[in-house]
Amino acid sequence: MSAVPAEYARYFRADDIAPLECLDAFYTRQVFTPHFHEEYVVNALTLGAQSYRYHGSSHVAGVGALVLINPGEVHTGESADAAGWGYRGFYPSATLIRGLASQLAGRPVEPFFRQTVIYDVDLARRLALLQPLLAQSHDRLQRESALYAVFADVLQRHMGVREQVLARDQPRLQQVRALLADRLADNLSLQQLADSAGLSPWHLNRSFRAEFGLPPVAWRNQLRVARARQLLAQGVAPGQVAAQLGFADQPHLTRAFRAALGVTPAAYQRAVRS
Repeated sequence: MSAVPAEYARYFRADDIAPLECLDAFYTRQVFTPHFHEEYVVNALTLGAQSYRYHGSSHVAGVGALVLINPGEVHTGESADAAGWGYRGFYPSATLIRGLASQLAGRPVEPFFRQTVIYDVDLARRLALLQPLLAQSHDRLQRESALYAVFADVLQRHMGVREQVLARDQPRLQQVRALLADRLADNLSLQQLADSAGLSPWHLNRSFRAEFGLPPVAWRNQLRVARARQLLAQGVAPGQVAAQLGFADQPHLTRAFRAALGVTPAAYQRAVRS
């Protein structure tokens, strides 16, 4: 008989980009007595099944389910599977959720979850992938863009928030594109870009993609690869290229370069300088 994995609970915060606490957890014996959170609860079940009491009823959530709870609402928690349950939990502040909802709707919104267990395999998978990105990456634009994209879908699919499509402001978008090009190596955030143009982060991300074909983070990455080609052709070592252009390290440059051109920076340099 295989051994039951040990319980663990790993918390971290992403306060450099948003008021958000995250938890990667696996439990077998843990029993949560009635409690509440001041933040929203968005948990993506990754292993086993969880049961809990909420609003006077019992609920069970398995792999692929989202457990959704509004701030201040009392609930419990324990395993519904002999092998335990694992999840990646997100606890976004009311300020974060209300702010993003208002950006989407184009007006002040007080969003709330209407159901507590929803099977949304696609969104559960994206939430599970979002957490290690938030924990491990130092790229503020990438992390913030991914956070907004995933939680905008939480709001639209499961909180009834409807997006208001706003007119594109081409001069402001060109201003943001110029800023990205001028500060290509800097670790700019989506909020900084939005502030520079007087737009909300959500509106900037959507409008930029509609105008230029890519969201800001992807456009920046493509320009970094283009500039890397020039430096590599001049004989600059790949490690130096990565440092000059704002890549976290040479492996990040290699992944971006291979994704765009199908070869490694070193192979490209050998080919163009032979």
